[in-house]
Amino acid sequence: MIKLLISDLDGTLIHNHATMKDEDLNALKMAMESGLELAFASGRMYPEIRSVMEELGKRTHAISQNGAFVHTTDGSMILQEAFDPGLQRALMEAGEGTPFLTLLCAPDYYFVERMSGHAERIAGRLMAPMRLVPDARERLGRDIVSGKMSFFGGLDALRGFRERLMEAYGDSIDAYISDIDCMDVMPHGVSKGTGAEALLKHLGLGADEAVCVGDSFNDLSMFAAIRHSFAMEGAHPDVRAKASRTTDGVAAVVAWAMESSR
Repeated sequence: MIKLLISDLDGTLIHNHATMKDEDLNALKMAMESGLELAFASGRMYPEIRSVMEELGKRTHAISQNGAFVHTTDGSMILQEAFDPGLQRALMEAGEGTPFLTLLCAPDYYFVERMSGHAERIAGRLMAPMRLVPDARERLGRDIVSGKMSFFGGLDALRGFRERLMEAYGDSIDAYISDIDCMDVMPHGVSKGTGAEALLKHLGLGADEAVCVGDSFNDLSMFAAIRHSFAMEGAHPDVRAKASRTTDGVAAVVAWAMESSR
């Protein structure tokens, strides 16, 4: 019996970084009204996920920043992870001299060391504030805690940069393409999968009592942690190959979950 549904946001529930389909929102409302637990799992931060809750009109569980934070429906935080400040400074230095925008994530805001046109364009896609913090490296580990960082740029260049980072820091980080112009970097072992496992344990559920849906490489750990997984039909073939099923939308996953729970 399915008791928990976990949905990714961008590319799954949210399209073009801004819009959600009424059919998906209505299906999620119906599922929650019938007693199904709902969680959103995203690279976005918790305040952004709360904005999606407001659109839905219901409080949900939240796995934010690719598993760095996990909150329950009442806002209680049951998991928090963060980068080692020295490691994150080294990663920031690795990004210097590249064409990429380096964006770091505090618990409730994004920040950059310098503002640019690229940063302003990315800020327009976010649902939480972006701050200019010129002395970010000195403040990391003191009054700034960061659990995730992202590099934005051309996809082919990002793939090459990922290879260089993994060669140098592969024992300490996980890095994956999370959008058409974005690579997320996380502390090794922190993922949507570990966030999902923490939520399942908190709720007293088994991996076979949940279903998840996503569309990108940062969802693979979630697919591995949960028995029933769906990849969006438009996802990369390597992502679809790791899911147990494919789907054309969140509403279809809700329908499957409801049918499986009868």
